[in-house]
Amino acid sequence: MKIKILFFLLISVVGFSQKKKINEEYDYINNYYQFVYQAHYEYLNENYQKAYDLLKTAEKNCPLLNQTGIYEPKILAECAFRLGNKKEALKYATILVKDYGFTLSFFENDTILNQIKKVKGWSKLEKKEPKFRKEYLSKVDFNLRKELNQMKIDDQSVRTNGYDEQKAKVIDSINQLKLYRIVVDYDFFPEYSFNQVGNYNVDNYDPEISVLIMHIRSNKADFWKPILLDLIRRGRAPARLYGGLSDSILRSNGVFDYGIYQNIGKENINDYENLDKRRIAVGLPTLAYQNFVYEYWQKEFEKYKEQNGN
Repeated sequence: MKIKILFFLLISVVGFSQKKKINEEYDYINNYYQFVYQAHYEYLNENYQKAYDLLKTAEKNCPLLNQTGIYEPKILAECAFRLGNKKEALKYATILVKDYGFTLSFFENDTILNQIKKVKGWSKLEKKEPKFRKEYLSKVDFNLRKELNQMKIDDQSVRTNGYDEQKAKVIDSINQLKLYRIVVDYDFFPEYSFNQVGNYNVDNYDPEISVLIMHIRSNKADFWKPILLDLIRRGRAPARLYGGLSDSILRSNGVFDYGIYQNIGKENINDYENLDKRRIAVGLPTLAYQNFVYEYWQKEFEKYKEQNGN
């Protein structure tokens, strides 16, 4: 049985490597991600001109992404508006609605983006929004969403109420075969930013399955690493996945290569002096950026609790 599975994977890898790949001419690792991380850092520090300039450089180098937690078009819309370029702010607001399925209520709930409604041309966006929404939903693969949701349920079923090692091995193997088929069929790692997956408010299914990468076992890691790195390079997978897989298989050692886990010391990272070089080489941000963002949202969460009496 193992030989059959390995043969199937070998044939699939050959076929996958020979297919025309989306964004094959772009290198997001070297020409995109670091500009975006720097832009996000400047944005959170309210340096809007710097954030805007860095994102425009990234956009010039590679087609714009809409990474979860960063949302490049949203930042560009806000920065452009703050800098007085209202026409461009509307352009990126339209991208959010047309290409990523954001509803107009999203703008109503944001203090700055709400002001874009006053820009000349907003009424046209309002009129076109139902058409854009229909077109967006037509691209969503609802069967895929349902399958991803079930894969996540199956993954957690052997972990939530105690860990069942034997059942986990079976579930993980099945899920990884399913995931590989999805990667081959769609040429992406399924994530909200891709239209076929759809965003969080499309239906009641939850298609977020990045946790499955953390459950790939060490004997399968060498198979998945080049696949993930290729997808990340082409902007077809979240940049955190390669580092996540690499460090997750080192949990038993307690010494890691990419420092993806919070609250670990230098002594828990191999060759700490070259950590950022390794991180950047696989599309991750620097450790300083990772820590900054984590601390920033921790502070925001504490502010929220204080304001709401929690």
